[in-house]
Amino acid sequence: MVWGSLVRGRYKERLQVGEKDVAERVKAEGGDTQQQADAFEYRMQPVVLIVPHGAAPSTIELRQKEAETLRARIQSCEEANTYFKSITNGTIRDQVIRTSADIPPNLRKVLDDTPIGHLTPPEITKQGVEMVALCARKPTTIDTPKKKEMRDKIYSEKFLKTSNGYLDDIRKAAMIEPESWKNRSP
Repeated sequence: MVWGSLVRGRYKERLQVGEKDVAERVKAEGGDTQQQADAFEYRMQPVVLIVPHGAAPSTIELRQKEAETLRARIQSCEEANTYFKSITNGTIRDQVIRTSADIPPNLRKVLDDTPIGHLTPPEITKQGVEMVALCARKPTTIDTPKKKEMRDKIYSEKFLKTSNGYLDDIRKAAMIEPESWKNRSP
């Protein structure tokens, strides 16, 4: 852990990955024209119907039914904000923005199948019954899953090369005294 922080701190500029390098690597590996067509920026607001820890299964089931009712009724993020700010045992979190590259494929599918302004299907979590209000979905060319994968791969390669080079330099500069020399008097 410390070694990684040391290398990143000392060689920060050397470890940066340029967009040109990423684009070249993506192109060399067959491109990602399909992924670029499917790359979106999602604007979302997580909402939670709170269920106390250790609640009876009937309470959880009741909250799930309430969540399904809300899914059918809420048609915009403004409605979700108004509703979830006024109910007890419910909360709406701050809006978050994520790109397709930041979201796992299974969640991307759920978001792509959800109409804008509506809620995703309810999911039971530690906090309660959670959903996401999808406020906007717009195409983006900023990042795709393939670009993110290539960027991470290039960074890992640069990090490994730099780290090994730094370790070699440290070893060459190290002065190690044999144990027998320590006990000698001058």
